[in-house]
Amino acid sequence: MSENRVEMSETESSSHPILTCSEASSWEQRLLSEKGADWNAMRQVGKSLADGILLEYRQTRFSAERLGAFALVGKGHNGGDALLALFELASKGILASVTVAITGSLTDLKPNSKRAFDLLEKAMPEGTLRTIVLRNRGEAAWIRRLEAGLSSSRFDLCLDGLLGMSFKAPLRDLAREALKRINSTPFRLRVAVDLPSGMGDVSDEVSFQADTTFATGIFKKPLLDRSKSNSIGCIRYLDVGFFADNSLAKERVLVDSILDSIRRRRSPNSDKRNHGRLLIMAGSRNMPGALLMSVHSALRSGVGLVTVCAPGSVVPQLAATVPEAMWIPWPETPEGGLSLEGIYLLKRMNFEPDAVLVGPGMGAEAEVAAMLGETVASFPCPVVIDADALRKEVVAGAKGRLIATPHLGEFERIAGKRNRAKAIDESLVEYAREIQGVVVLKGSNTRISDGRNLFVNATGNALLARGGSGDLLAGMTAALLARCPEKPIEAACQAVYWHGRAADVLAERNGQVAVRTTDLLDMYGPALMM
Repeated sequence: MSENRVEMSETESSSHPILTCSEASSWEQRLLSEKGADWNAMRQVGKSLADGILLEYRQTRFSAERLGAFALVGKGHNGGDALLALFELASKGILASVTVAITGSLTDLKPNSKRAFDLLEKAMPEGTLRTIVLRNRGEAAWIRRLEAGLSSSRFDLCLDGLLGMSFKAPLRDLAREALKRINSTPFRLRVAVDLPSGMGDVSDEVSFQADTTFATGIFKKPLLDRSKSNSIGCIRYLDVGFFADNSLAKERVLVDSILDSIRRRRSPNSDKRNHGRLLIMAGSRNMPGALLMSVHSALRSGVGLVTVCAPGSVVPQLAATVPEAMWIPWPETPEGGLSLEGIYLLKRMNFEPDAVLVGPGMGAEAEVAAMLGETVASFPCPVVIDADALRKEVVAGAKGRLIATPHLGEFERIAGKRNRAKAIDESLVEYAREIQGVVVLKGSNTRISDGRNLFVNATGNALLARGGSGDLLAGMTAALLARCPEKPIEAACQAVYWHGRAADVLAERNGQVAVRTTDLLDMYGPALMM
């Protein structure tokens, strides 16, 4: 890993390196070598953890008041981080009770972890803090007390601060049994601090089952292990300033500054053409909704001009619904798709788009596919290829820069069945390099690659597991690409991060259930607020 920053792109500068546990340990040792630096870092992590836990809990529709918390704590800094998060929550008056299970005694805690426990003890009213400690190597008795503690109270939160990044499999029997008991206990929110216990550069088959894992300070590479997704849950990256000087690495996690260029005021002397001209070719008579959502999303994402080629039979209704866009009625196939004969309309357009979006709601007709192959190959500008347009021949025909936005099944369709010995992330980078484009592999913690780097997104939640979510992302991606057509990787990363952040804002306000996909549109603005 080089620390040379001369050749860093804007996207690399708005992301932080993903390190192995061993690399992260060495980095922290150098960074926190001064006296008191480790305690100051722990305090910052504790505050960020507490704020993050509250935001995650508010995505449920349970009240975030008078909560019961349970924490499994080891003697090291992970345990200290968990204790400090509980201290911060207690200081806010959030916690009604706390039970701390320590795989040792209080005297076994490292100095900073003991200091954190003392703060928590002072913050909790008398009789509301309970400890389950290990005495005289009585491991069987400790497990029985743990089981009794888990069954005697209702807990809203569970914090896993048992093991840190120095863990290597296998688990000790005590930790293994404790994790099994905790994994079988219902909690409303299960949080892993830094890494789920049982995971590391070498992981155990048993690990803590988290709803959310907070990567504290450094995003550790084991969190990329898709086989452990049920243990990892949703990943949140807590940037606490460890990479103020940044560093180069090929695997990187996006940070909030990726949105700064969107947040800035626009020049008062600009006009609509300065903010991108986008052409959208999408939809069919039977699926106009996908097209409509992508158009709405593009307009909400700040593009200057939007022109839409849509099936002629649905244009009058859609144009009345979205008058901000310019609508071109396109000849239809018998089944209502965009026909091959309509290509002449592109030659009659009196402008050259800065970017093109193709795919949402177009259907799988052979004639539509043939039309897409010809049109995409004719555009010199960059193209976003989504949904039904994600075909090998369409992707291969793109002459300019391109962004492909598949989910896993679509990725296998366009990239082929890759070497199963390779991790999917490795295959993603390889494929992006082959097509000389940007690929957005949608899913939990969406990945983006330009064939050089792998960027991981840590915004978004299960609210996005709805029909139409991808159509909104496609429209946003195309709008941002039209604004900076020479920077497709930046546009893709901005869109994925912004889209996910909008989902987080919506889930915090309304929960993950009683919402519509299009409710996300109203969150685009609030999601930009720092």
